[in-house]
Amino acid sequence: MEALRTAPRRYLMPALPHSDKAAVESGATAALAFAIEAARLAKERHLRPSAQIQEMFTRALSQLILQALDPDGGDPAFQASVLQAQEPSVHEHVQLRKTRAADQRAVRMATDAVAHPGKLRRMPAGATREALAPLHGLAAAGSWAELARAIEQVLGQHMAEPHGRAPLQAILSGTALARLLRGDALLARDAVRRYQALCDRRGPLAGSHAAAAEGRTSAREGERAEQAGFEAFHHLAGLLNGRRPQGTAPYRLVRNLRTPRGFPGAANKAKEEWDAALLRSAPGVAAELVLLAEIKASPAAAASDLPRLLRGLRRLAQASAETAYDFASADGVASILGSSLRRLEPLGHSLPPHVIYCCPAAAEPPPQVLSAATKAVLLAEPASLAFAQQVARGEAAPPQAALAPVWHALCTAPRLRAALHQYETAAKARAAMLHPDDLLAAVDRSLRQS
Repeated sequence: MEALRTAPRRYLMPALPHSDKAAVESGATAALAFAIEAARLAKERHLRPSAQIQEMFTRALSQLILQALDPDGGDPAFQASVLQAQEPSVHEHVQLRKTRAADQRAVRMATDAVAHPGKLRRMPAGATREALAPLHGLAAAGSWAELARAIEQVLGQHMAEPHGRAPLQAILSGTALARLLRGDALLARDAVRRYQALCDRRGPLAGSHAAAAEGRTSAREGERAEQAGFEAFHHLAGLLNGRRPQGTAPYRLVRNLRTPRGFPGAANKAKEEWDAALLRSAPGVAAELVLLAEIKASPAAAASDLPRLLRGLRRLAQASAETAYDFASADGVASILGSSLRRLEPLGHSLPPHVIYCCPAAAEPPPQVLSAATKAVLLAEPASLAFAQQVARGEAAPPQAALAPVWHALCTAPRLRAALHQYETAAKARAAMLHPDDLLAAVDRSLRQS
């Protein structure tokens, strides 16, 4: 469709600086993005990046680290990571947080097995029942030190029945309660308090009520974006059907297609559900896929989705040309010609012209040439954390030597592949992204001209 090529792109990535000098003058993030893209292009051409580009990268990364360490306007997540690496008590606190929820469940279940109110009601009245009565409430409230003292009191006064002593002793001597007590003790340490304060600044913890609220908000935004996209594609099908020659197959929208089980090729973390497809087919005949669209609530979401989308398209392109494949969808089964699916083969790392991202978001400020995800990945590298610790201790740390391991990992390590391709990925994803209004206007204009 010519309209897809000519439709305006309102979410494009800004160009990188035109030279290394301009990149340095533009600041640390622009210099990093420029150096990373230079490294990617060198690798693509089987060349070694120049020493000048490496120096630009390490110098810019050191500047980024210094900015992230700034107590006033820095990055609290990075500062928390540095503190965790520096302070054994913080490291221990973080490790204990990983098992805390499971430890709490274990201690509460073990306590209820002995002292649940329902069990106590069936016990004869007396000193043992009275001594056991507070345990359930203390465990439910997470008062672990008080629970331990209460259990010691029960055991010390020999108030428990013989068959009840062993479970109480098991709670008291168990690793779960010991970890909970240690975790509470660490919360009094100054370093742990500083770490907690930094965590509070970086946003809600996973599993918290605030995180759940953010998740619900994101889900609602996604639903609204999908609805806007579906309405646009319904309208698009109507436009095309209104101008199609008599006797030709009609267009229709199909939502949420799912790749059939047993489809050729391996899933291999590939996309298997597709938001919207425009199909063209006569009744009872397998359809031709005209347009495939993924709908995003924000332009930034497309960059992280693109690699998975490309893997999904490569798998669909393995279809047998002579076969019709039945895709389940929100609009019933859609039978699609394999020859049509084979035309979904990506062009290198680029999407085919008839595969797009659709985003109804309003105009945004110009996106950063260095993504937040890439910043976080580079800052989390061991050499970056070690350099930050040296800076925090007031030690001289020449960036070229200290941060060279990050540069070498960027150029060679699979874990940094997404970072190496970060600008290319974002640029290609945004180049394939259309606002639904722009798409409809372009199609309408193209139909009128033809």
